[in-house]
Amino acid sequence: MASLLKELPSMTTILSVYASLSGLSMLIRTILNEMIPRGMRDFIATKFSDFFATYFSSDFTFFIEDRWQAVENETFRAVEVYLPTKVGPSTKSLLLGTSDTNNITAPPKPGIPIDAKVIDFFQGMRFEWTLCEKEAKKYSFRQKRYFQLKCKKNCREHVMQSYLPHISKIAGSILDRRETLNIYTYDNEDSMWESTVFKHPATFDTLAMDPDQKKLITEDLDLFVQRKEYFRSVGRAWKRGYLFYGPPGTGKSTLVAAIANYLRFNIYDLQLQGVRNDSQLRRILTSTTNRSILLIEDIDCSTKYSRPRDQKEDGKDDSDNDDDDQLDKKISFDPGVSEFRKNLSPSLSYLDINLY
Repeated sequence: MASLLKELPSMTTILSVYASLSGLSMLIRTILNEMIPRGMRDFIATKFSDFFATYFSSDFTFFIEDRWQAVENETFRAVEVYLPTKVGPSTKSLLLGTSDTNNITAPPKPGIPIDAKVIDFFQGMRFEWTLCEKEAKKYSFRQKRYFQLKCKKNCREHVMQSYLPHISKIAGSILDRRETLNIYTYDNEDSMWESTVFKHPATFDTLAMDPDQKKLITEDLDLFVQRKEYFRSVGRAWKRGYLFYGPPGTGKSTLVAAIANYLRFNIYDLQLQGVRNDSQLRRILTSTTNRSILLIEDIDCSTKYSRPRDQKEDGKDDSDNDDDDQLDKKISFDPGVSEFRKNLSPSLSYLDINLY
């Protein structure tokens, strides 16, 4: 033991070596500071930090932005609907509000504020959600929002295969039971949809309509909702087209309201007269959400050369054909099958059901 202690360096030697190393490190630091710009030093330090955080951390982070490939991100929307139901004691802040401008006594509904953390548990796994916001790019009118999901690395596959599908399913059931519907109108100046609460008493029970036609519509709607997976399996977009044609005051808008209340779908009211070109129309359509109704009123009168509803097809010239082509382009996004009615534009043959 004594011989071992004798072999240990003295305190003076240790301090001498320490002083030499300290001096050497200061010399190296001074040289690096003089030779390498500060921006480059910060970049190198960040890369080293990210490297160690990536390979030595047990956490993994998902990012879910509000838009995906130039359209609304349905996964983001599902999470936005789902998370308020998971607010608990661990949540330190909560967003409250109501969009019912006609009822000041309406109870507020919960939402997730920016930078708030929500903890959720699923099948024994812990997930931490945070709603974040980043500055919009130059000339952009809206902030970019995204959800940040943190979990353990070994939970990645469970998130993709089980957790996110579970969230989508729960969000869908919540939307089916929602009490308040919205109607959206497009603001060309701000290039965005503006919403207001949609309250209309129309239902199929109170609708003055031929019982056979009423049954036809409700059965078709039920079948359409039930066959969402079938549409996906055959590679078709999950949508249905209806044409309601008749003089003003015959209940077309009321029927649309009854359908919205029946399906619990929001309404997007689009005026084709304000659409300048196909590119703008595409942007408008891709900014609508799933499980909604796109309402286009007076579609046969929406172009420059369209003929009145009581005008026959006789005397139709080339300008009418050109106009039909333009209208055809505007609504060709809604494929379907039906017979062409001679007093309407051929474009309307894209719709699935025609009612007069």
